[in-house]
Amino acid sequence: MNATRSRLLVVDDDLVQRVLISKIGAKLGYDTVVASSFEAATELLARETFQTMALDLSLGERDGVELLRFVAERNLKSMSIVIISGCDDRIMKATRRVANGLKLLVGGCLTKPLDLTRLRGALELPQRSSLAATSASPLPPITPDHIADGLAAGEFFVEFQPKIALQTGRVIGAEALARWRSAEFGMVSPLVFIPIAEQAGLMRELTDCVLSSAMSQGRKLIERNPGFTIAVNISGSLMSDLTLPERIEETLRRENIPPSALTVEITETIAMADVDRANDILVRLRIKKIGTAIDDFGTGYSSLAALARLPFSELKIDQSFIKGCESDEDMMKIVDASVALAKAFNMKVVAEGVESPEALEIIRRIGCDVAQGFFFAPSLRRSRAERWILQRNSSADELAASPTALAS
Repeated sequence: MNATRSRLLVVDDDLVQRVLISKIGAKLGYDTVVASSFEAATELLARETFQTMALDLSLGERDGVELLRFVAERNLKSMSIVIISGCDDRIMKATRRVANGLKLLVGGCLTKPLDLTRLRGALELPQRSSLAATSASPLPPITPDHIADGLAAGEFFVEFQPKIALQTGRVIGAEALARWRSAEFGMVSPLVFIPIAEQAGLMRELTDCVLSSAMSQGRKLIERNPGFTIAVNISGSLMSDLTLPERIEETLRRENIPPSALTVEITETIAMADVDRANDILVRLRIKKIGTAIDDFGTGYSSLAALARLPFSELKIDQSFIKGCESDEDMMKIVDASVALAKAFNMKVVAEGVESPEALEIIRRIGCDVAQGFFFAPSLRRSRAERWILQRNSSADELAASPTALAS
């Protein structure tokens, strides 16, 4: 076997289809291995490495969802999976959600009879990614000491992603997102440094830094735009710290920011981990006039309980539902129901991850109050955010003053 070639595992109990997929894989440069059963596939996956797997959901007495669970349990999450089935479209969409829930990489979902062009495209994607990855130079590992040094050196800062009021088109707030420009590593993704900080017990220091930076950098936005709010994410590890409300209040006092200008975002699963402590903290934040948002709503297992038991003022619908609502009727129903629930609890509804005019039209139609996402703007550094927001709000005001605004 040529060690430089990517490896493709074809799992299918249909001989003709195994041969067909194998031939296309070979033409794309894969070293192809086939498995005709669930058992044969698990044996191969347990001892060998594959970059891609083409998986038929029907495997005789076993099924492909069982194999997806096996892949997740083995932590083979860098392997691209192309799901193939003769089942109807609703089942295929549900299977993709299962795979997404297991944090697996889905390269495509193809229905039978196979469209060979689509199959080829789905198999080509991981090949391109593999080439890009091998051409990149690996960075040395980042340690908790690097993060602590970065905090001491003032290397962490925030960017602001604007939040748009759908009724007026004005920017009424922004989410402050943590960023790290390391002297040693350059720009480091939050997906990298936040888990390390969590494990090392550095989230209190990091959160204090981000909150202080968000308030000091966002002061002009708050002063120039009446009612403007800045949202800051709070780590789950801090939701058991009963001194959190006082520390947040002290930061606001130090930065001369009114409490109503801050919204604290907490993910649903974190809020439900210890409901009594979360309730204690959230109630005191609300008493202090600080907004509280339930983030990533719908991705956990206790959504309704979280709304009923905890005093949130804002609900953020997770971007996975927003991105899927354009083409998936089931996702659309979830978004619609989420908005109705929020309204029943007198909560403001924010849709995150809006990336297209179609998604914008949908969330506006079903009654979302606020939207954020790349359709409007990515996260922006302070000076650029100030200019963007000023221009956006000036345009919105001009449209509102126009006699034809309501008709357009």
